[in-house]
Amino acid sequence: MKAEDSELLRHSSVLRFLSDEHFDAIEPLLQEEHYDFGDLIVRQGDPADSFYVLTKGRARALKIRADGEEIPLGVLKPGDSFGEAALAEGGTRNATVRCSTAVDVLRIDRDDFQQLVSQEPELKQSIEATGRNRALQSFLYQFSKFGRLSTPVLRSMIEKFKPVTVQKGNLIIREADEAGPLFIVEKGRARAFTALNGREQNLAFYREGDFFGELSILNGSPRAASVEAVTDCQLLALEPGAVHGLQHRFPEFDKALRERLALYQAKTEARIPLDFTTELLPAETRVHDKVKLDGQQPRPERTDKEEPFADERGFFRKQTRRTRKIDYIMQIDEMDCGAASLAMVCRHFGRKVSLARIRQLCHTATDGTSLKALVGAATELGLAARALKVSLRNLPMMPLPAIVHWEGNHWIVLYDVAEQFVRVADPELGLRKLPRREFEAKWTGYAALFDYTPAFEQAPESKPTLTWIVPFFARYKVVLLQVLGLAAAVSFLQLLFPVFTQMVVDRVIVEKDFGLLKMILLGMVAALVFVQLFTLAQEYLLAFVAVRIDTAVLDFLSRKLLSLPMSYFNSRRTGDIQRRLEGATQVRQFAVQQGVGALLALIFLVGAVILMAMYSPLLTIAFLATTPLYLGLMILSVKVLRPLYHGVEESQGKYSSHQIDAIKGIEAVKAASGESTFRDAMLNEFLSMSQKLFKATFIVMSWDSLLQTIGLLSTAIFLWVGATQVIQGNLSVGGFVAFSSLTAMAYVGILRALGVWDNMQFASVLLNRLNDIFEQEPEQGRDRSLLRPVHSLEGHIELRGLSFKYGGPESPDILKNVTLELSPGHMTALVGRSGSGKTTLVKLIAGLFEPTEGAIYFDNVDLKTLNYRDVRRHIGIVLQENHMFSDTIARNISFGDPEPDLDRVLAAAQAAAAHELIMRLPLGYETKIGESGLLLSGGQKQRIAIARAIYNDPPVLIFDEATSALDTESERQIQENLGRLMAGRTTIVIAHRLSTIREAHSIVVLEQGSIVEIGSHDELLAQRGLYYYLASQQLGI
Repeated sequence: MKAEDSELLRHSSVLRFLSDEHFDAIEPLLQEEHYDFGDLIVRQGDPADSFYVLTKGRARALKIRADGEEIPLGVLKPGDSFGEAALAEGGTRNATVRCSTAVDVLRIDRDDFQQLVSQEPELKQSIEATGRNRALQSFLYQFSKFGRLSTPVLRSMIEKFKPVTVQKGNLIIREADEAGPLFIVEKGRARAFTALNGREQNLAFYREGDFFGELSILNGSPRAASVEAVTDCQLLALEPGAVHGLQHRFPEFDKALRERLALYQAKTEARIPLDFTTELLPAETRVHDKVKLDGQQPRPERTDKEEPFADERGFFRKQTRRTRKIDYIMQIDEMDCGAASLAMVCRHFGRKVSLARIRQLCHTATDGTSLKALVGAATELGLAARALKVSLRNLPMMPLPAIVHWEGNHWIVLYDVAEQFVRVADPELGLRKLPRREFEAKWTGYAALFDYTPAFEQAPESKPTLTWIVPFFARYKVVLLQVLGLAAAVSFLQLLFPVFTQMVVDRVIVEKDFGLLKMILLGMVAALVFVQLFTLAQEYLLAFVAVRIDTAVLDFLSRKLLSLPMSYFNSRRTGDIQRRLEGATQVRQFAVQQGVGALLALIFLVGAVILMAMYSPLLTIAFLATTPLYLGLMILSVKVLRPLYHGVEESQGKYSSHQIDAIKGIEAVKAASGESTFRDAMLNEFLSMSQKLFKATFIVMSWDSLLQTIGLLSTAIFLWVGATQVIQGNLSVGGFVAFSSLTAMAYVGILRALGVWDNMQFASVLLNRLNDIFEQEPEQGRDRSLLRPVHSLEGHIELRGLSFKYGGPESPDILKNVTLELSPGHMTALVGRSGSGKTTLVKLIAGLFEPTEGAIYFDNVDLKTLNYRDVRRHIGIVLQENHMFSDTIARNISFGDPEPDLDRVLAAAQAAAAHELIMRLPLGYETKIGESGLLLSGGQKQRIAIARAIYNDPPVLIFDEATSALDTESERQIQENLGRLMAGRTTIVIAHRLSTIREAHSIVVLEQGSIVEIGSHDELLAQRGLYYYLASQQLGI
């Protein structure tokens, strides 16, 4: 080991306490390692395996949040050590260390280091002290308002911190006391309040990372307010002398404190946040805190403990009459539980609001629905609604029905609470009766309460949507009637066989009449021939109808699906949509084949029962004695089988999405050598689905077993009564045999009808999922007659106060108050960091999404009044992901044109520098590409996508990273060609390579959804703002 390295080790903050004996003992254990710039020395979350001392170079310590954001914790220089805390605790790395330069380190393995710690008590104390300081530094970086200060300031603060613990309810600061320490909340929550006109008024609420107490230190005045610990608090205290010393040494610290002075507003009352109360009630929630609601005056403390949820308007009172039934609605997809729960609440209050409408109001996405969104949707529908967190002691007094948060990831409806049990409506599993103890253990405490208001009478009700399928069958009603007629004829002919059987037993055998036997045999043969002929004709007609209905339904569904807005596809998994389309065919199969089969079974069953009654009314009654058992099974199947089928269908849709994801991402899977990991994930998903499949299969088999048991019971009853009738002479042997045949044939009909009933539960699930498509509002509404057609477009575009967010009110803004004017003949470039809203902005311009606020004008006409499809025909757009359809290159370029113009195809390809590439292919423009053809590279796809964009000679061109995958020569050629094409057009270009947009007439710089700079390349460089920074990183300015 080098002498300078040995010196660094001896002065290390961790190892400086070692005796010479122990220091000499560890030198052989040290291992020298080298890392290059950008290398990770340790990674957050990895097992701790070594202790490190940096001997050369610099590295950065980083904390990585769950969302991927990197928080800098400090710079490590020669002599700094790291890794000791995780080793001492035997845990995992709590931070990442990345090389800022080439780095040399000395490393000690875990076992050697832990043995050293066990032998040196002072070393252990040193590790604990160092770990505490680093934990405080990490805390300040992540949570505190001081996180933006430099590392030296933070280290100086940490040296002067004094830990303080205050129990819940005690005062940390008392109003009018002399100036004391500045406090930072390390753990817990606190509130500031002051006395005003004989009552206490809340001023502020403090959480982890907040600080207070600096006002009196800066002004040299007594404390202006009291601060109480709302929960048990751990605080970090800086004495006034320490604060003044830091102000003097570090101007940035002084500035941070001074900036806080401008934020104080005396005598301004603060509302109590949700996380500061066990429940948001219009009553006293703390000894001193009184709640304000919607800016109203504070309400007096309620004395009626039986109605803790009631407000002054009379809403949210517990009803004296218990709710024992609720109209159940099953969720369609996994993320629909919140919307389905609200739909059930709406039905309880008398309005059948469609699930699709509620989902739209809740802004339900693939991650579900938030509590705030549920309350907002209910309020918009006209219900009184509020969100709160309820303590268990108030559960019996909660007004019902309420939507409650279950097991941390699910919404259910609670509609009845008893002493020992509760009743809930689970959108996934059905109506359930749960032990109260189990409910309380799995309930998170969060709930949404509802009450009726007259405004709810105006809530739009859903209309039955199953009628959409009727016209497809109505146009073939003549053919279907013919099928029914043939079915009736077949049933009649089949019923002749028991009669022939009786004649053989009672007359042919007894009278030995061979002539009659020949006539009966001829009749049987004729009946068989006609049964076969009629059955073949019936099957032919059914196949004829099935193919045509399938074609019509598929076309209808495709048109309906394609008319839906982009938000529908963004909020649903691909596999779920695919399963809906597959379900349409299954519904048709059920309706055409099994539906006719069910009618045939019923016709046959009615005929058989009539014929039985002619033989023996008593035996007929005996045969029908088990009918109530069959009816009971039918009712049971609705309650048991339908939810099971729904769960299986939902799981299969989820699994299909994973399969599609695997196929589309197979290149990434292979490249990352992640086959085994991905296979395990797929297997886990399948196992989850297989559990539901097993349960469904087992119950269906049990259902079949019960049917057989009832059938055997019916047979036993019939044999007992029938034999008695024969012995008593009330029925001949031939009649008994004929009756036996009829019962056997009738039993087959019963099983067939019940099988259809069973399958009908599955079909109802599929229809319910298909309704999700039909209930959804099409893009620009169902009535498009008032929309203005767009025959021509100049290309003048104006954005006025444009804002947009994906999801509900609680979602972050993607774009904020964007105002911009784009003129024909001008090229506008959009520039900014990733995630600044550039792609979202051009999608809004193309009408793929609608703005949350503001408007877009094309040639001074509001886009919302124009037909989006017409507008898009006048826009050529190249997005970041360019999809190639499974068709020829020519048809991909002319996509959307039923009659491709080969001259325009050729011109577009030449402009996109794709002509030479295409002509090198064996079939030229007739070469098939896409999934069923030739696979193209990213750059080749971009050229064809550019050709597609300019094929229609649009007045507006939008290029979103359109040349990012091209080589420099191809990009230069396309830029030259497009330079000529852009003349007279409105052109919008998004590019991260700033060299491609230097010549733009105007460059718009976006940052976090807002426009921060506008100007030409030279103008923006002169401003030395964000564009200058981005350009300097790329162009070396």
